[in-house]
Amino acid sequence: AEPAPRQGLEIVFKADPSVYDGRFANNAWLQELPKPHSKLTWDNAALLGPATASRLGVEKEDLVELRYRGRSVRAPVWIVPGHAPDSITVHLGYGRSRGGRVAEGAGFNAYDLRTTEAPWFERGLEVARTGERYPLATAQNQQMIDARPVVRSATLEEFRHNPKFVEELAATPPRNLTLYPEHEYKGSAWGMTIDLNTCIGCNACVVACNAENNIPVVGKIEVSRGHRMHWLRIDRYYRGNPENPEQFNQPVPCMHCENAPCEIVCPTAATVHSDEGLNDMVYNRCVGTRYCSNNCPYKVRRFNFFRYQDWDTPTLKMARNPDVTVRSRGVMEKCTYCVQRINHARVQAEKENRPIRDGEVVTACAAACPSQAIVFGNVNDPGSEVTRMKAEPLNYGLLADLNTRPRTTYLAAVRNVNPEMPGAPRAGSVEGHHEAER
Repeated sequence: AEPAPRQGLEIVFKADPSVYDGRFANNAWLQELPKPHSKLTWDNAALLGPATASRLGVEKEDLVELRYRGRSVRAPVWIVPGHAPDSITVHLGYGRSRGGRVAEGAGFNAYDLRTTEAPWFERGLEVARTGERYPLATAQNQQMIDARPVVRSATLEEFRHNPKFVEELAATPPRNLTLYPEHEYKGSAWGMTIDLNTCIGCNACVVACNAENNIPVVGKIEVSRGHRMHWLRIDRYYRGNPENPEQFNQPVPCMHCENAPCEIVCPTAATVHSDEGLNDMVYNRCVGTRYCSNNCPYKVRRFNFFRYQDWDTPTLKMARNPDVTVRSRGVMEKCTYCVQRINHARVQAEKENRPIRDGEVVTACAAACPSQAIVFGNVNDPGSEVTRMKAEPLNYGLLADLNTRPRTTYLAAVRNVNPEMPGAPRAGSVEGHHEAER
């Protein structure tokens, strides 16, 4: 006879999306990489849905005791919209007592609950509140939708009925409605498009950017203060019923605005507009006023509050990209569109007495993207892929209503929804904002 089904909550064991089963736990890049769903760094947690959390009487960062088959561990709670009801997910690979200085002491050991009879999921989990709290470091504090059409979407039927729905969601001011001088680009003018239909939120672009641009690791405390240094972040948004919401991923690098709010407030001209449209940083001029970061509506600038880089360990020096400056304390930094790759392609083209070809410059994020959601190129070239993408009716600029004229634009998400499916998402736009980082 089959055994009677066990009572209690379901427990689900999963390999961590960053450190896997623990074999990569001593890699600081991966420890600081925000998890795709929870946006947590440096920790794992007991993940559960809003209704389950309400029924158990727990909130985010509450420390609970998970009891399963006579075993127990203490774990912090993290509420994730869309999580299955009456189920708790724990990620493996954390809570290591040995494994290197990065791995040791991070998170709790979910292996202590795992059995050979049910290595991946089973019912029978009990949750007991301890009355204690455990601080977690998250990279995104606001994921539900609110005010502005930051991520824009429609169903396939809506798009066929109204191909210009993207333009109707937010007004874009005319080009001449500004006090900024118009820039003329006689040669190349670089730009980027990001397709929200194909982005899967895997974080490959973030890790590639870290490796390419010598981005430092800051640690859990600094991340919790909002001081993480990633030049590229992936925001995750939810819309609709928190128990079964629509989900959207949005990579956010520097927008390299034509009317850049950061450039006009820098007292030392440390952030300037190049003759190819890039919003450049001159590190030697930066005195750390942070006016540029305060004036940036996208919050994509990163400030070195401390000397995060290790300048003394010889092996770390060999791991860095020699084509990218290593920044010091008191200096602002941000996405450069991988200007070192642009320069390399330019030198090669000049040697061969030809223009830079379309596709010859590929940024680190675009090169690493498994779904080819990121396209980079010369917008002055009418035959380039990026020009073709920007001519699509789905193309829009993030917060373009501020008249910043961002060079990084997005292709709106179009969902082919089966209306007969239970809980099919309603038609409409995603309106929201990313909570300003501290």
